Amino acid sequence: MKQYFDRLKYISKTGLSVTLILLLSVLTILVAPGTSVAAELDSESISLSDPTISQTGVTYTLTVDNVTNTNIKCLEVDFTTAVGGTTLPTGMDITGITPTGTLSTGGTWTSSNPNTYTYRMVDATTGSTPAAGSNTLILSGVGNSSVKNTTYFAELNTYSDAACSVAVDSNGIAAFVNTEGVVVSAQVNPTLTFTVDSTTCDLGVLTASTTGTCSHTMTAATNASGGYTISYIPTTTLTNGASDTITETGTTGATSTQGTEQFGLNLRLNTTPVIGADPSGGSGTYSTNYGTVDTFSFNATTGAQVAEASGQTTLTTFTAAYIANVSSATEAGNYSMTQTYNIVAQY
Repeated sequence: MKQYFDRLKYISKTGLSVTLILLLSVLTILVAPGTSVAAELDSESISLSDPTISQTGVTYTLTVDNVTNTNIKCLEVDFTTAVGGTTLPTGMDITGITPTGTLSTGGTWTSSNPNTYTYRMVDATTGSTPAAGSNTLILSGVGNSSVKNTTYFAELNTYSDAACSVAVDSNGIAAFVNTEGVVVSAQVNPTLTFTVDSTTCDLGVLTASTTGTCSHTMTAATNASGGYTISYIPTTTLTNGASDTITETGTTGATSTQGTEQFGLNLRLNTTPVIGADPSGGSGTYSTNYGTVDTFSFNATTGAQVAEASGQTTLTTFTAAYIANVSSATEAGNYSMTQTYNIVAQY
């Protein structure tokens, strides 16, 4: 040591030179032989599959650059309220994370939480050797913070040992924010359209050898998800105002037979007699007992459903076709009845 100071005294005679040699000596002491320095990660970013506050099962994808191509056996990510901090964001849950991504490829990792704000993965046997440059660490199963519009941080560090003490890459810092979803709402009012095109339907003069016919149209449409039904309400069959009636064809209906008292209807294009039309437009259709060609039904006591749609539909046009027959014994008179239709939509 005495020789060292004697040397300094000698060199001091040269003035500035002593300062340079002292600086070099200090540098030699600071960077001692065998000491390793962790590489600094850069170009960090983090994306969330769903940033909504308090959302569970969220995937956080951390992307970092300048990754060292060397084996790592420990990765740690600190989730904090400040860079270098030790406070986990309020309400955040990092206890159920499952890792994937290129940064951890090849390893069999065990997850743990050494403290409240750190997620740690360790593989003491194989570890992972990521490619140099850009890599991802994908963490699934994160629970978001319950606080919105606040900046939080994720800091990634990797280590070459399972004790997480020998740093390889450090300071992979990325910021993220949890938000509250914006509820965008709208209202669509229910719609139901129903028209009957006429208030009269004349069957003409009935005889035992002629069939009376008449028809009118109805239109229906709705935006109801369950569609609609169209029915006629209970009423009377054709009557002359006294006790005389023309017999109805009943629920299951009958074909037109001249010389026999009959009154009925359907919603089809018929050939015997030629009357009516099939439904057109939209998805509306005829109902059971009112959709068979040349078969006419009517039940004045209970009423009946004659048409329907199973879901929302544009306008359908239905043609209600009526027939009437009489026998030679049918009482004379002016016969009539009022047919009232009702539509019900299922929203």
